[in-house]
Amino acid sequence: MRSLEVIQNCVKATNSNIERALKTLSSLSTIQLNWKINSNSWGVAECLSHLVNSNGLYIEKFRKIVNSSSSTKENDFSYSQSFPGKFITKGVDPANQRKTKTFKPFFPDSSNIDKNILEIYIETSNELISLVEKMKHLDLRNIKLSSPVNILIRMNLGDPLIFIPKHDERHLNQAERVKNHEAFPH
Repeated sequence: MRSLEVIQNCVKATNSNIERALKTLSSLSTIQLNWKINSNSWGVAECLSHLVNSNGLYIEKFRKIVNSSSSTKENDFSYSQSFPGKFITKGVDPANQRKTKTFKPFFPDSSNIDKNILEIYIETSNELISLVEKMKHLDLRNIKLSSPVNILIRMNLGDPLIFIPKHDERHLNQAERVKNHEAFPH
């Protein structure tokens, strides 16, 4: 795989996730956004809030890396995922139906989330796209960053570009399952 392909795939998948969220969730009321199947599950708004919170922690890291780089000349480096990157990607892949533990920094905001959470998700996703498009000159394999959960977990800069869109898709699937539940308020 090549670094420009990683960037292109991330931008394409993130745009697709934005379109999907707008199409399926924009007509929901605040009551619908905050409705839960049960007290142990997340509602639609919590799914979106979780994505905003988790993606935001990576966006902060991306912003620092992009702003500190001196070159802007596009370059296409070879790319391969790190072991932690592969592990995270496998865990958040939408095809993986196993429930996974959410780490505290990634928790959604508490219930009764404002209706503008969808707008915030879209703004965050657009900022991600903007930053990723500014990485075309960076070696995504040799630039390292630490996980927002544990600074000892180091991964390649390109790893989150692979797993963030998959993670978003996973939680958009979850939000749609909530919306399609037979008891969902109409």
